[in-house]
Amino acid sequence: MSMRIIFALTFALAALTVQAETSPPAQVECQASNQIALKDCLAKLAPQAEQDRKNAETAARAMMKNLDRVTSRPKALPAFNQASKAYQNYQHAHCTWIGKSFAGGGSAEVAERACRIDLDRARADELSRFYVQ
Repeated sequence: MSMRIIFALTFALAALTVQAETSPPAQVECQASNQIALKDCLAKLAPQAEQDRKNAETAARAMMKNLDRVTSRPKALPAFNQASKAYQNYQHAHCTWIGKSFAGGGSAEVAERACRIDLDRARADELSRFYVQ
């Protein structure tokens, strides 16, 4: 991997770090007067949070692939892929539980979506802090 690509990935992760650190919890950010407005706001936030997580994972995955290539020890990338799968399983289980704790209705859907947004933001932030030091 060329130094130019490594620098580009580093700057991309730095940008994600700045955004993730300034983002309040999704339900706080979407303070709305009714359920419909709250759902609409969360629906707008969700794609960006997911994309930020995917971008951070892509950058980290590229770094792990490069590390495995440079060290001739293919261990970092498989470990990262396993961690990413574990995160996705955790997010699904945790946010499903959060939704179920609201005993159904519109509040359950809002809570589950907000949970997914917050966890995606946190994952992007964690990956960014780990690789941008």
